[in-house]
Amino acid sequence: MARPLLAVLTRALPSETLFEDRLSDLSLRDRTAVLDHLNLLMPDFDLVIALPDAEKMARGLARMRGMPVIVAQPDGALSAETEHKQLNGKSADLPDEEVNHWSLPTPDPLPGDIRTAVILTRQLQAGLPELLVALLAAKRGWTVRAVAAVVERTNFRGRTRLELQGMAVHAALQIADTPRGPEPERRFPNPE
Repeated sequence: MARPLLAVLTRALPSETLFEDRLSDLSLRDRTAVLDHLNLLMPDFDLVIALPDAEKMARGLARMRGMPVIVAQPDGALSAETEHKQLNGKSADLPDEEVNHWSLPTPDPLPGDIRTAVILTRQLQAGLPELLVALLAAKRGWTVRAVAAVVERTNFRGRTRLELQGMAVHAALQIADTPRGPEPERRFPNPE
């Protein structure tokens, strides 16, 4: 499934700048191919949590499964609605925002029966943002069963960090950083 994406992204290699540009501007066809691939791999879940760089992908995956989506926000990047709530003196639905510099703003009411979630990111590197967001989800009573990434940068060991916490990691494409620049991973087969 990742072959079309591999062809699109590897045209941009080995330049890191071209790779990043290509990854941030995937065509609808490429996004659909990645979403189809990830949809087949994902376990059942009740909620999609998107990192800011993967909001379009997360909304697509949520539509495929008929699930709600929320976008995690890094510290200082609160939504306009959340800022409005805080300015009016009302307590925003962010009891955890001081804990780790991420927040899970939920402007729309969510179903009360949410138990499991998946996190979607455009590029998995060290896995720290994904882990911190998973901790916030756990604080709300949600179990993060999987992290999905469009691209996994294997040199950063994010997969190891997340799998040690019991989360499955699914990536449409694995990229290794080499002295010549980013290249498709060849050291070990893609577990998918």
